[in-house]
Amino acid sequence: MERNFQRAFLAVVLAVLLAVPAGVALWSHRETSAYYENRALAERPALTWAGLWDGTFGSELESWYSDHAPGRTTLLKWDTAVQMEVLRRPVVNGIVLDAGDVLVPFLEYQEYTPVAYSSTVGPIAEEFAKLDAHVEANGGSFYFVGFPEQRVYFQDAFPGYLNSHEDEAAAADAIFREALEAEGVAFLDMREVYDGLGHPADFYSAVDHHYNYYGAYAAYRAILDALTADGWDVPVLTEEDLTFQELPNPYIGSRNRKLYNLWPNEDRAIIAAQAAPVPFTRYDNGTRTDKPLFVLPAAEDLPTTYDLYMGGDFGETILDTGRPELPDVLVFGDSFTNALETLLYASFDEMHALDLRHYTEKTLKDYITDYQPDIVLCVMNDTFYYTPTGNGDVWPGP
Repeated sequence: MERNFQRAFLAVVLAVLLAVPAGVALWSHRETSAYYENRALAERPALTWAGLWDGTFGSELESWYSDHAPGRTTLLKWDTAVQMEVLRRPVVNGIVLDAGDVLVPFLEYQEYTPVAYSSTVGPIAEEFAKLDAHVEANGGSFYFVGFPEQRVYFQDAFPGYLNSHEDEAAAADAIFREALEAEGVAFLDMREVYDGLGHPADFYSAVDHHYNYYGAYAAYRAILDALTADGWDVPVLTEEDLTFQELPNPYIGSRNRKLYNLWPNEDRAIIAAQAAPVPFTRYDNGTRTDKPLFVLPAAEDLPTTYDLYMGGDFGETILDTGRPELPDVLVFGDSFTNALETLLYASFDEMHALDLRHYTEKTLKDYITDYQPDIVLCVMNDTFYYTPTGNGDVWPGP
């Protein structure tokens, strides 16, 4: 009897051990990305003699198995809940939970010195100066529009026992701005603009690294004010032209996303309807589309993200309003441009938006040569000022 029990027990254990890898093998193809981790899942590695010999197959197989284990997301969500609610840890999944009404990322204690920033900013400023000269040679005006990232905007929210990098961020921003201005590049500092408006807390999301639509509108007005001061005659969307609306949908921001959206909050996405909507024809990556400015969920109980603005990131988007009497604008940058695009287009004949992380058809230099925009805007948050790749790669080659 005892022997039969042992055999049955071993059979159950063996079945479980075989069922898990079998389940991974059968169903792993159904998911290709980890939504809450915002990354692609590892692909099943190909079995080759070279991979077996150098050990890469075993390493890749382990990563694939780890990414596709049954119930992985549920287990990670439970683990996050335990760390937040039971263990009461101040930092979970790289997010600080002890920063009052906002979520900010955990930052390492090590900082770069002003000397380090000064020693690296020169070549970056020179590239922007070359771009500025190229835009001018093609009949346009160039402006660098710099934004504080959410963790910089809310740096006072960091608990005292953690490093907010406040002094480092201030020094890095000042060094970067001074370097560009020394090269003759027009610099529009939204950190300065927001501070001049009283540093409103509702300009940025509590659970996402972007500004919200109020912050985007304040930036739009500051940009249009600068253009008007420089002699550009363009229509401006005033507050009377817009009706701001807080969406009822739950909002999943990039910070709370890392917590599997378990941090309780009332943060909501904001949009604005134009009283007299400016019509447009839209092209994404060369293909005409009917996609609207705001891509909303089908129902109010469905969640939304920052991707609602313009439908997320595209290599190239063109909005043509059919008003040739107005100037054209080219704006390039990462996702900080998205909310701004829904406003900027209304002030121009054509708005071209590029994200150089995804647009590879031609260089920015060649795009400007071919299109010859009247105004070129670089939109960048300050955590990317010193990054020479992506939208920081503005002048490849000599």
